[in-house]
Parts: sequence; C-alpha cells; structure tokens
Amino acid sequence: SLEENEYYIADLIGMEVFTEEGHFGIVKDVMETGANDVYIVDSKEHGEVLIPAIHDCILDVDLDEQKMTIHLLPGLID
Repeated sequence: SLEENEYYIADLIGMEVFTEEGHFGIVKDVMETGANDVYIVDSKEHGEVLIPAIHDCILDVDLDEQKMTIHLLPGLID
C-alpha cells in the first residue's frame, strides 16, 4: 500500500495542474530519480516544465478531482 503523499504514476498522468494564479498545464509523465520523482508538466505558455515532487513545490494532489496544485520555485520556468 502507498504511504501518505505517495501516488501511482498512472493516477497522476493526465492530471490538471494549477498554480496560485490559475491553470498551468497537464501532467504528461513522471520521471523517477534517485532523490525524488519529477513531474513532467506540459504547459501551453512554458512548454515542458519539470516540477520536483517535493513538499515545497507540490501543495495538493486531489485524485478525485484530478487536480494538482503547485508552487513554482524560482528558476523552474525561467
């Protein structure tokens, strides 16, 4: 079974991603790394954006609503 704040990759792909300002994109894929996973988000405005799956960036994941709320740390889209 999964721990708190752990998700199956298949449940995340296709999820709508929002920032504090509004809609940001859609989770396209998940890259598994040694330290933490990285969510690959397809954003119309910014192209492909890599979002680390850490508490500072991932504010909320709602599987029922298929919605993820993120905080963009400085440098992620610059």
